[in-house]
Order: sequence, then structure tokens, then C-alpha cells
Amino acid sequence: MVGDPGRRGAGAHGRGEDEAGALVVSPGSWAPEVLADLGIPLTVERQVMYWFQPTGGTEAWTPDRHPIYIHEAADGTQVYGFPAIDGPVGGAKVAFFRRGVPCTPETIDREVHPEEAVTMAGRLAGILPTLPGTLLKAATCMYTTTPDEHFVIAPHPEHPQVTVACGFSGHGFKFVPVVGEILADLATTGSTTHPISLFDPRRPALEATP
Repeated sequence: MVGDPGRRGAGAHGRGEDEAGALVVSPGSWAPEVLADLGIPLTVERQVMYWFQPTGGTEAWTPDRHPIYIHEAADGTQVYGFPAIDGPVGGAKVAFFRRGVPCTPETIDREVHPEEAVTMAGRLAGILPTLPGTLLKAATCMYTTTPDEHFVIAPHPEHPQVTVACGFSGHGFKFVPVVGEILADLATTGSTTHPISLFDPRRPALEATP
């Protein structure tokens, strides 16, 4: 929320009302409900992230030796991962890309089941040396995806003082600096020098979706 720091209300406590000259709404996986009036056909999917301790340790997996990567198999299955950024006992993070089960923030299954870890381990064994090794932990998250897999970043069509940002389709974290700049531009001046027509919620690729 952008506005007078002295605005009245109880926003600091999460209840009550706030007043401001501009508002940025980026509700993540709650976007289908929070931004329902835009009619954007968003899909929320449960995803699982895994941390494996490589066989023989993380020496070959340190950030100065190992890149962030994504591997696409002949069947189209994609696995992505990171170097061991959490130290010698933190393991290396890996996950399937866009291989999730539709859900909502209320219905998502937060338990990672043994068979899921077995499937990931089997996939890693064929593509990465020293992985899977030993599974250390796993956790769930959610992707919010548009049909064309592009973002939604724009002033609200009916409320120009409101800027919306959602549908980052599993790629949002890569673009945090520039997305933050765009949102700040839109909230403070109503426009941005960055080309954002691709992210318009009224683009044909979204309107044509049933």
C-alpha cells in the first residue's frame, strides 16, 4: 500500500480500514478469489520441493562450482535445482517444474508422501551425478499459472489507482527486482517505461480462454 504514512486505520494489526492514494495487490495463490472480478483464468497447483544430500558431500555442489539449472527429458518432464547454498549439511534443492496437482490455498495437501520422494529420486538418478543421495527434507508450495504462462502486471482496468500483480507461473522469483520497479512506477506515477503490454489482464490469450 502506498500513501500517507500517517493514514488512519488499523492496518498494522491486519484489521479495520486503511486509506491511501494507491494500492498494490499481489495475492499469490489467493489471486483467483481476491482478483475474481478481473476474470483471469488462473490455475493454482501444488508443487513439492526436495533437499537431497549428495553422495560424497556437497563439495561439487557449492555455488562457485555448480549453477542453477533446469533439465528437460525427452518426455517433456522438467527438473530444476540449485547449488548447495545452505552449507555442507543443507543439501541441494531440486523440484519438478509444473508437474503439480490443482488445488487452492485451503485445500492444498501439505504432506509430502513417500512415493513422491521415490519418484523424484528415480528421476535424479538418471540425470545428475551424486544425486539423489540422501533425502533431507521436503516441503510444498503453490504455483499460480496463466494459460499462456505470462505474468499479469497492470493497473486494474476499472480502478487505475490499484495495481495488480499475479500469475507468475513459477518464474516470479527470477524477476523480483524489475517487477518491484514496475509496481513502484505504476503505484507512484501511474505508468512505467518498461514494456508491460504482454502482461495485460485483458490480453487475447486470457480472454479467449473459457
